This record gives sequence, C-alpha cells and structure tokens, in this order.
Amino acid sequence: MTKARRVGSVLTGLIILLFGLSFAVDPDSVYSIIILILGFSLLLSGIRSMIYYATMARHMVGGKSVLYRAVIILDLGIFTLSLNHVPLIFVVLYLAGIHGFSGIIDILRAMESKRLQASSWKLSFSHGVINVIMAALCLVFLKTVEVAVVIYSLGLVYSGAMRIIQGFRRTDAVYIE
Repeated sequence: MTKARRVGSVLTGLIILLFGLSFAVDPDSVYSIIILILGFSLLLSGIRSMIYYATMARHMVGGKSVLYRAVIILDLGIFTLSLNHVPLIFVVLYLAGIHGFSGIIDILRAMESKRLQASSWKLSFSHGVINVIMAALCLVFLKTVEVAVVIYSLGLVYSGAMRIIQGFRRTDAVYIE
C-alpha cells in the first residue's frame, strides 16, 4: 500500500469513527441520515466497481464476477435510498441482512486465508464475527429505533477502527528471484 493510500485509509477511518460516535450520542434523530449514508456509500461502491470493471477487470480471469458484484451493489444502493418512507422493521431487517452477509463473506475469506497460511486471517475473521454478532443484535432488538441506530453506530466505530489499523499495518512484499 502506498503512503497516499495509507493516509487516505487512516483519514477515512477517522471520518467513519467520528460519524459513528456522533450517531451514538443522539440516536433519535439520525434515522434518515443513516439511510442516506448507507445508500450513497453502496451506490458509490457500485459505481467504483463498475469503473473498475470497465477499465481493468473485463480483461482479467473472473472479471465478470466483478461486474455482477458491481450491479448487485449498485442495486442495493438504489434500494437503500428508497427505504426512507418504509417502516423501521424492514430497515432493521435489511441492516441485519447486510451485516450477516458481510460477516459470513469475511469469515469465509478468513478461512481461505488461513488455509493459504496468510498472516492477516485473524483480523478478517474477527471482522466477520463482529458483523454476524451485529446482525444477531439487529434481529434481537428488532422493534426499537434507538437500539438499531446504536448498533449501526457501533458498526461504524468498529469499521473506522479497522480502517485505521489497516492503514498502519505493514504489507508483505513478494520477491521473485
């Protein structure tokens, strides 16, 4: 990772951390703001993946999976932005589904990394377990807005801390003789 990407990762982590802490302080009035942030972040991620597909991934083996993932993330972003006038229970179920799916994917990637004897599998595994726990908490506290916002805020704080840690973590370089 270049120094610029490290600085960008740390700054992004700090911004996410600040948003998470500010949401946890006042959970009553941030419901629509959370929907907007979640929707726009998914939308921007989908657009970024589409650009990546158009520029590089279409020439790679397995590039079509990048396109499929980009379309799905783009659709999820558009769907999330339309959830502003939907009852809260559906939004909490949606949030639980996103956390659960992301957690399961992270756990599976960590297991694959462990099988390949990579050194960073523990961090990915812990991130996946925390996401699955957040999904379970969302399902337990299904009917309360405040608890759902606090759970989302804790998820943001954790994600921000993970980005900061990844910004400071040393990356391994492979040398071919």
